[in-house]
Amino acid sequence: MTTDESVQAAAVRLSSVDWQRHGYRTWSKGKLMLEYFRRAAQWAEAYQCDTRVPFFDIAACVNPAVRADQQVVDQVLAEVGKGGWNVKQVTPFILHWAALRPTLGDELPQGLDDPFEPLMLLFERDGGFHTENGSVELEYASVPMRDWRARAARPPMASFEPADLDEIDRASSLRYSGKVMGPDD
Repeated sequence: MTTDESVQAAAVRLSSVDWQRHGYRTWSKGKLMLEYFRRAAQWAEAYQCDTRVPFFDIAACVNPAVRADQQVVDQVLAEVGKGGWNVKQVTPFILHWAALRPTLGDELPQGLDDPFEPLMLLFERDGGFHTENGSVELEYASVPMRDWRARAARPPMASFEPADLDEIDRASSLRYSGKVMGPDD
């Protein structure tokens, strides 16, 4: 895949997101956020990225010369505006990563996974997130951002399969509300 194709593929995915948040997927989105923190921490460590926050331009740390076309970035930013300020903040980082990804070849460096795939899946599971008081807020739950770098040593998320993510939400909504929550909740 070429750089342009990779950026376009990411742009299409982002532009296709339904930014209307639905709380019934809160818990799988929390797990995906934690997985993003783990991966971002590993990339920050591997490339000595000087950042205190988990949402940063990983591509610029790896190779600042490779960037997504600014016109594409601007177009996607206009389309993802419904996702909120934090989505608009992270969108360029995702697109710059998509530009860099083909230059890394078929295999990522040893032990490193695509850092933004968990965020893309989180978005595709109904909308974005916002940060407040040091936490990522996801409808019925929050994920603390403090110590996000400590997540680098944690084991990876077991599965990204939709059925497995749905099961996380089913079981957690039962614990949270005493019933299985769905799209109408």
